[in-house]
Amino acid sequence: MHAVAAANNYLLRSTGIIIFLLLWEIAPRLAWVDPYFIPPLSVVLGEIGTLIRSGELPIHCLVSCWRGVSGLCLALLIALPLGVILGRWLTGLADALDPLLRILSQVNPFALLPLFLLFFGVGETAKVAVVTWVTLWPILFYTITATRTVELAQINSAAAMGVSRFQLLCKVILPASLPTIFIGIRIGASLTFFILVAAEMLGSGSGLGWLVHNSAMNYLIPRIYAGATFIVILGFLQNRFLLYLEQCLFSWRESPASFLLAGGRAGYSWRPGRGAALVGLAALLLILTLGGMEVRQLNEAARAGYGEVKNHSKHFGSSAESVDKGL
Repeated sequence: MHAVAAANNYLLRSTGIIIFLLLWEIAPRLAWVDPYFIPPLSVVLGEIGTLIRSGELPIHCLVSCWRGVSGLCLALLIALPLGVILGRWLTGLADALDPLLRILSQVNPFALLPLFLLFFGVGETAKVAVVTWVTLWPILFYTITATRTVELAQINSAAAMGVSRFQLLCKVILPASLPTIFIGIRIGASLTFFILVAAEMLGSGSGLGWLVHNSAMNYLIPRIYAGATFIVILGFLQNRFLLYLEQCLFSWRESPASFLLAGGRAGYSWRPGRGAALVGLAALLLILTLGGMEVRQLNEAARAGYGEVKNHSKHFGSSAESVDKGL
């Protein structure tokens, strides 16, 4: 009975997507829209199949994922410790810096792109820095807020037991703050692909953003939609994974419906889902490892190609000089 209700609910929620996909296939074929600029869904799926068989699409997806995950991990390494320090111990400094941090968070990263290029050069570091800049702020602000709003009764109870400052941080402040911090992580992660695609369009030789931009420059319309479709798919999968990870890590936060189904019993201890956390960590390590190897190979190939072009130009110049001397 519950399975039938769940299936009906899922079908009802998917109705809008199904209608959209049907219109995408039918409208170009019936000439409701120009099929050159909006090709049918079947044509786009065929182009996706071609890109997968050629190996281009998996490489572009892996490179984009590596850039996004690297930027997000750097943002976490910076924002989490800084947010805990400002929110818990240096609250006066946090209040003084809050207007400046709010202004910096509103700065368009592409306005700072010349500075990124100046400090990091034209390469992967600049792209990762752009992603880090954008994803840093929601994580930082939510961490400051979360650590500040821990209930005073919990802190006083732990202090009465004689715990050290480090134990207070690890056993009281962080477990109580993590649900709110995770909201900031989800917001930052949702911005990753949007800013990454734009950064890859501005200057890159690989990635989904480069694929869309290069296809647009060469008027390969089905390939544009193929790349855009995978950008949407990766963003959706990332969001669903973070939602699932949040449910596993904070299983004690039960909804009223789940509370009733459990017979009126609810757990109040912090029980992280170790299996989901390990799977997520393994996926991140895999993306960082394989993506890093692929990015390094692409960069080496690009440098080798540039060297060949440069040598060819020198050879052409020397040949021209010898011709001039002969004349």
